[in-house]
Amino acid sequence: MRFESIIGQERPIRFLTKMLQKGIVPHALLFTGVDGIGKQTTARALGMALNCLSPVGVSACGACRSCQKVISGTHPDIITVRPEGAFVKIEQVRAVSRQLRFAPLEGGWRVVIINDAQCMNPEASNAILKILEEPPKRTVIILTASQPTDLLPTVVSRCQQISFRPIPFEKVADVLGERQGLDRQTATALAVSTKGSLGRALSVDPEKWLVWRKHLLEQIGSVSTKSMQGILGFAETLARDKDRLIDALDIIMTWFRDILMCKFSSERLINKDFMAKIQRVSQGRSVNELLKKVDAVYAAQTAISKNANPRLALEVMMMRLCLADQP
Repeated sequence: MRFESIIGQERPIRFLTKMLQKGIVPHALLFTGVDGIGKQTTARALGMALNCLSPVGVSACGACRSCQKVISGTHPDIITVRPEGAFVKIEQVRAVSRQLRFAPLEGGWRVVIINDAQCMNPEASNAILKILEEPPKRTVIILTASQPTDLLPTVVSRCQQISFRPIPFEKVADVLGERQGLDRQTATALAVSTKGSLGRALSVDPEKWLVWRKHLLEQIGSVSTKSMQGILGFAETLARDKDRLIDALDIIMTWFRDILMCKFSSERLINKDFMAKIQRVSQGRSVNELLKKVDAVYAAQTAISKNANPRLALEVMMMRLCLADQP
């Protein structure tokens, strides 16, 4: 949890270290970005650095009594709040408020980390706003969220915002290779599928993911040969698998992207373990046809992101994929 161990977030870490070097610590920080890219780890790393008994420059040593407590999750002045069910509730924020009435127990800094702050219900948001308006001394409140627009503007305006970007695919693939022993092709495909989220990539069972991905690509590759019943059945199957629907559409998009890219730069393919099939399919498809397929998948992704009926959006996508094959 030291700053040096956080992968792919050089800009946020540089901002935080400069902040510590100057001795200027904002009372509230807002870390934004997709899940699994290091927001929560960085928040804990900051708490560890602020309370380290033997800091190395502005970074924590990782070995002192205080650091060990942060690592084990037992430091009394590092308070973490997570959603209970679907929401961060007002009772949780009130409990934090009561703790903040007293000085830090170990005499250093108190760090309050509210994970997934976009899950705060209206009452909890108003309660945290009151704390931000009158912040206690030697206390840092860190909110993590997907994007600033998910929070009350008044909450956002009282925080120093730091944006976390998806981790470059190459770095995610490096970690997957080192920690899970994946070959480069599989690691890269998984990194792209999880959109640069190291946390998501590490949570996936590679063997099960490979089997699922292969089946998915085989199905999408044979859409044009299916009956109408088969096409609608495939759309229904995808729609039912809600937890993996977004990932499935991302994989389908990379498939058509690769077939199109193969016409221009085959070394830049993502699904390189399907190289032979991609080359064969690419030779029989025009650029215009492939662009229509990419557009069909993109339209489905956009519609579903805007809360359209998934099954209907997928049925339309399948129809458009089939029509793209016709002259």
